[in-house]
Amino acid sequence: MIPLDIEAAQKGSLRRLADDLLWARFDLPFRLNHINLYILATAEGWVLIDTGVNNEITAHHWQALLTGPLAGKPVYQIIVTHHHVDHIGYAGPLAALTGAQTFTSLAETEHAKWLYALTDEDFGNLLAETYHRYGLPTELVNAVRSAGSRYRRNTAPLPEFSLLQEGDEIKTSAGSWRIRTDTGHSDAQISLMDKERGLFLSVDFLLPRISPNISADIRDPDFDLLSAYFIYLKEMTKLPADMQIFPGHDWPFRQGGVRAQQLIDHHHHRLDLLHAAAQTAPLTVWSAMDILFGRRFGDHEMYFASGEARAHLNHLVAVGRLHKQYDDRGIDIYAAQDVVTA
Repeated sequence: MIPLDIEAAQKGSLRRLADDLLWARFDLPFRLNHINLYILATAEGWVLIDTGVNNEITAHHWQALLTGPLAGKPVYQIIVTHHHVDHIGYAGPLAALTGAQTFTSLAETEHAKWLYALTDEDFGNLLAETYHRYGLPTELVNAVRSAGSRYRRNTAPLPEFSLLQEGDEIKTSAGSWRIRTDTGHSDAQISLMDKERGLFLSVDFLLPRISPNISADIRDPDFDLLSAYFIYLKEMTKLPADMQIFPGHDWPFRQGGVRAQQLIDHHHHRLDLLHAAAQTAPLTVWSAMDILFGRRFGDHEMYFASGEARAHLNHLVAVGRLHKQYDDRGIDIYAAQDVVTA
């Protein structure tokens, strides 16, 4: 994996990556403190790819771009690659501000609408029930029950979405970008590739420094997302070494196939750690978090860390390396086939 020698744009400015591709970096109020957003130039106007989280900092940054470097042409379309708050959070206000048609995939639309429809009480109760099943301590379960919806805190009312699907193409001033959708980090994340020019907007599925979060969905916490992500990564190992990859976080890079293999190895290492630990004693999601991360998390990170641990346990069950059962408190227990639980 080789970083490209391109410095990120400062607030209110853009960095040109290709004749038809511009890069902006927005601040985030999380430990992962930034997001990369991209803009395509077409004959009809700008195509904005992702929006940032819903807060005043994002609003000011978009205002600076729309009245500055983007002022010469209209905004033609907005593409939301997936439903996570840093990508979709400001989609509603941005669509209202620009009048642009907003697109995402069907599965991402459904997930966003489902999450946004949950009241603070509904979200808190669902997350508390999930955390209880995960074996988290009672004080953490009770805390999230009254904490409200983390999704609504960071996402404005959603716009109406038109749909993009696998194989659709966006014609720009310099090429053609083909849409693909993949499952793993989210349900059906949109990414865009101009194969002829060796350019790939990988968004959050292929990152150069961190491992994309593969987190069990609170709608269906038993679904094996990691298997879907392995399918994606195996395909990515065949990327041309010189393809320029533009991710949702950190920096542009080459040798995406090398990076994909690193991520495959990373997840198999985590799976092996959990499988080995289960030979001694059954696991819960809470104990699996200790094995995988060895530290405690704040509220925001707890959501993703617990989901990540659960996703790895789900995969071990799916491939027959562990089996799942429930204790008398309704907590999910994961054990090796020859380890008896009380």
